[in-house]
Amino acid sequence: MQKGFFSIFLNEVQRLLTSPRLMFLAVILPCGLFLYYASLLQEGVPRKFPVVLLDQDKSNTSRELGRMLNATSSMDIVAEVENQQDGEKMIRTDKAFALIIIPTNFENDIYRNIDTQVACYYNNNYLLAGGLINKAFQSTVGSFAAGAHISGLTQKGLTQKQALAATSPINSNQHILFNPYTNYSYYLTIALMPMALQIIVMVVSIYVLGSVLKDRKGRELYVKSRGNVWVSFWAKTLPYTLLFSLIGFFMNSLLYYKIGIPLRGNFLIVNIYFIVFVIVCQLFGLFYVSFNKDLRSALTLGGSYSAIAFSFTGYTFPKEGLPDVIQYLSYTFPFTSYLRFIIDYAVRGIAIGSLNFGYIIAFMIFCLIGFASMPGYNRLLKKGGYYV
Repeated sequence: MQKGFFSIFLNEVQRLLTSPRLMFLAVILPCGLFLYYASLLQEGVPRKFPVVLLDQDKSNTSRELGRMLNATSSMDIVAEVENQQDGEKMIRTDKAFALIIIPTNFENDIYRNIDTQVACYYNNNYLLAGGLINKAFQSTVGSFAAGAHISGLTQKGLTQKQALAATSPINSNQHILFNPYTNYSYYLTIALMPMALQIIVMVVSIYVLGSVLKDRKGRELYVKSRGNVWVSFWAKTLPYTLLFSLIGFFMNSLLYYKIGIPLRGNFLIVNIYFIVFVIVCQLFGLFYVSFNKDLRSALTLGGSYSAIAFSFTGYTFPKEGLPDVIQYLSYTFPFTSYLRFIIDYAVRGIAIGSLNFGYIIAFMIFCLIGFASMPGYNRLLKKGGYYV
């Protein structure tokens, strides 16, 4: 049995090293995706979205507000237009993300303590750009209005401190946990990289286990393993388990030491958990191979199942805001248990003893499904493959 295991194992290693298709899919593609995501989000936060300005007042005060808006990290005033129609046209043609309008008599109204409005029309089809522009606009105009109010109160005889207290009697004291800089690289790469890798792990596992059946070489593998499906499965998948574990170590090193995502857990435990995640994906890949009539169906269903996992994790939308059915359905994907463990343990620093062990239980259920699929896979090997 040991001889059969090492024979199958070495043959699979040789196949991996001599197959350009497998090398590209299992090595080059995931590493390329990691580098792509890292470079795509290297700035951390998008900056300087193009904005156009319609200054109908043309006063010193309106120009000062324009300079303040342009000085924010989110906005770059690329042009001044003569009318609202020209500004709206630039938004519709994607030459700008927003139009800011400073009204006529803006300066006079401020000096006479008359309410005045500065309008911002922004394209919210781009949620990230629209949200950042709106946030910067509200903050800048609010600061400008507070400054004008304080100036008016000091001219009436109040001290600077009294004017400040009258303008803002209640101050907020905010503490942003875990991602204080609102770094989108921290937020997205920790999910996108393992998501891409788990799709590749699933597809490669299905291909490796199913190609034997497709090529009708199942009987040969069955004889080499002496009819032991455990030998067949582990000898075929172990080279890829080791390979994906190394790639996962590279991924985690990139995430926590190059990109700089705060790590409040143990780096070794994070990598061990990823190895468990790889094995779970391989076992679940066996399920798709064993209960489909051909390799094409197994790859289609397994790949589709892996691809939609991100939508059900509740990562970009709060899990608590999802319908109850979707919250429970999210646990039918191994990626949910992996990502929530990483967020809780590695990023938030929750001690292992205080974690929700539902993640581990879900992993165990997926493993049991894979183990339950082994007799079906063994029968296919014994028959020689699909369509036999």
